[in-house]
Amino acid sequence: DKEPLPPDDPAAHSLMHCVNGRKGYKNWHKLGTSFAIENPQWLAPYGISVNGPDPVEGHSQVQLLKVNLPQAMDLASIHSREYQSNIEDLYLRALALTEERFRLGVRFIGLTGREPGASLVNNVNSQGQSTTSLTKTFGISQVLPTGGQIAVDIANSVTWVFAGNGGQSSAPSFGYSFTQPLLFNAGRKIVLESLTQSERDVLYSARVLARFRQTLFAQITTIYLSLLQQRQNILNTMNNIRQLEEQLEAQEVKDSYIQKNVTAPLEGLANLPIPAELETKLKYDGNWLTWLGDLSEEEEQKLLAVSGDREFQISAQELIDRKKQQVTSLSFLQLRDRLNRGQSTLANNERTLRDQEDAFKLVLGLPPNVSLEVEESLLKPFELISWDLINLESDLRNVQKTLGERLLPDRAEGAVEESPPDLETARAYLNELNRLADVLYEVGVIQVQNDFKPIQDVLEMTSDDWKVAELGKRYFRSEEERDRLVERTANDLRQYRLAERDFAFGRGMLTMLHELIDQETEEALLQKLDTNNNGQIEITELPENWSELPRTGDRKALDIYTTGQLLTEAVSGARILRDKYLLQMAQSLEVRQATVRVEQIAIRPFTLDGTMDFPDIEKVIQIGLENRHDLMNVRAQVMDARRKVEIEANRLEAGLDLVFEGRQGLNPDATNGTRHSAGIQFTTPLDQVIERNSYRESLITYQRARRTYMEQEDRVKLVIRQSWRQIKVQEYRLEIDRTTVRNAAFQYHSASLQAAGSQQTNALSLVNALDSVLQAQNSLVADWITYEVNRLNIFRDMGIMEIDPRGVWTDPFYQQMDNLPTNDDVSSPAAPPDAVLPVPEPQI
Repeated sequence: DKEPLPPDDPAAHSLMHCVNGRKGYKNWHKLGTSFAIENPQWLAPYGISVNGPDPVEGHSQVQLLKVNLPQAMDLASIHSREYQSNIEDLYLRALALTEERFRLGVRFIGLTGREPGASLVNNVNSQGQSTTSLTKTFGISQVLPTGGQIAVDIANSVTWVFAGNGGQSSAPSFGYSFTQPLLFNAGRKIVLESLTQSERDVLYSARVLARFRQTLFAQITTIYLSLLQQRQNILNTMNNIRQLEEQLEAQEVKDSYIQKNVTAPLEGLANLPIPAELETKLKYDGNWLTWLGDLSEEEEQKLLAVSGDREFQISAQELIDRKKQQVTSLSFLQLRDRLNRGQSTLANNERTLRDQEDAFKLVLGLPPNVSLEVEESLLKPFELISWDLINLESDLRNVQKTLGERLLPDRAEGAVEESPPDLETARAYLNELNRLADVLYEVGVIQVQNDFKPIQDVLEMTSDDWKVAELGKRYFRSEEERDRLVERTANDLRQYRLAERDFAFGRGMLTMLHELIDQETEEALLQKLDTNNNGQIEITELPENWSELPRTGDRKALDIYTTGQLLTEAVSGARILRDKYLLQMAQSLEVRQATVRVEQIAIRPFTLDGTMDFPDIEKVIQIGLENRHDLMNVRAQVMDARRKVEIEANRLEAGLDLVFEGRQGLNPDATNGTRHSAGIQFTTPLDQVIERNSYRESLITYQRARRTYMEQEDRVKLVIRQSWRQIKVQEYRLEIDRTTVRNAAFQYHSASLQAAGSQQTNALSLVNALDSVLQAQNSLVADWITYEVNRLNIFRDMGIMEIDPRGVWTDPFYQQMDNLPTNDDVSSPAAPPDAVLPVPEPQI
């Protein structure tokens, strides 16, 4: 009650000290002046000491990392200004109620309407005579429920005369009064109305607070989920950019290939004089100008000097550009354009996420410059491809850059390999490929095999009854949905088995190559393999599966090898194994993993009776009409308006009161101080225009209240019907999203294989496939979150969202967020924790 003065606006503060030319109160600052409006102690639990006078400087030092939903509700319960205002509103209503109860109780007020007290008065007349009087009164009164008012008091007046012989006199008395209205302001209906309304207002405020807690949880959860959605969109965009960069890099490598023979269109040029020194390289058939083989700078000048014709010069320059690879392919431009748009989208998404986080802080009651990050475990199901597998794919690409190109560098078409690969580099290359094959087995083959288990468990659980469901696992809304999953799982498992078989072959071949050339020198290698000591390596001296080693084109294994030929063929085969049985295998497993994991994504079923039956809409609406706190209040306010009509009608009555009052002197000789009376007071209802208008207004207010209730009831029905429909649609959309993700993954895999296997001139199919993957992933998480938000909304709008002391809905999905499970089991609802975030001091 005696806090220091808060900081003030300087211009306005001057008016406290001088106003309208008059000096103000001089002791305003006797209690001191605080440095900040907010509580300076709220930063202390975070270990932040405020050096300056303003704690705002410490806001940016607050670190709230990995905040889950229950912790966010803890923060809101401490810092939310709106939540605090709702609590204060309830308290204010309770204060008003205590006033009404006090008004109808026994009060220490006598007949004069004054509280018990005493007065001492000294009078001096013109003759100098002094008289002193001491008057003491004590009384009580009470308003009766029927409208009567009863009051009694005891008074005593003592007088001292200081003149002549002096003297003293005392006049004690007992007084009483009783008034009972018979028409106007008569009866319990009128007298108890204020108390009744105050009691009802407290009930309304309690319901408003309960409704607000439901709304606050739904609001914070919706924002929390939208932050996760935006974060997942960023992750999806980042992965899309990674894929675009890989494809762009691959296209750039393709574009860097130098063709041996290049052509350019040239029509209608007759009698082209080709110099003798260029006859073996320059050809012209009347439609196409062709250059064969390499092109030196000297030959470039000779080519341009063949003819001065403008069309020839254009075609000749095109031949030169093609040999120098100065022409950027359309595929490269398309991929780069899509990459630039993706990078722009990523930057905008990250900006949007920061804005949403700041808005989230304001809802929690925290300053925007506090550092806050939400916990992202809920996004785990949307990690359709493990980052371990993605990183492995990058490692497989990098090994070719660091070691592969040193062994088999990309050469121009028709170029001749002049020297065999270096043995040491070949060994390092094969060592790394074997290591990556082992990693692929762990993070790819084994992991994808494990990913099948949750789906297989669900199918086994529902083998007899497709309606069976378990918390945290996928459920089915129809038998056809389960049949589709059975078919998809069987197909995915069959494709996985084929991939597993191919991987086993590729891994075995890499192991064979590694063991084959694992020698320090080429001499040692020859000595190891040349068992008949004829200086050559015959095919019979090589492992039995040597002939199965993949080779380029239609090449077959030789009968006799030199060590150089053997190393060349081994490294060439290793590169093919890396491309087909490691890199493409990793990509294939990524697709298989995405198609399997997307089927595991589960949602909490919307159910009321614990069964898997979707609740009937009329039943849901009926529950809402019976349990909505705000609708209860609006319904009760109709009755408030109806009672108001009765009150205003009573004001039109004539006034007729029974009155009994009197005063009895308590001295034996106090006959003159004793009086008693009884009577009737009547007031005619002639001046009633104001009362008549108030009565008419009350009738209109009552009708408005009825319409307001009907509208509110219809709005409750509307929002419940909308959420009910949206939940059904979202369940359907999620099933479509699963199919869309599968199709997009297959589409991208097919497009990337086509791009890797040919010199494509148009990358639209690849770009479209990447866009489809991104849109499918974003739609999946968006529809999941939209479903959960509508499930929140419908329980909130039905009024049956029970909130625990932490402010968290008692639904098991949210109760287990304090300790998110790492396996398929979901913990039972947890009791409210003993400890919350270390923020005992609110900001306000």
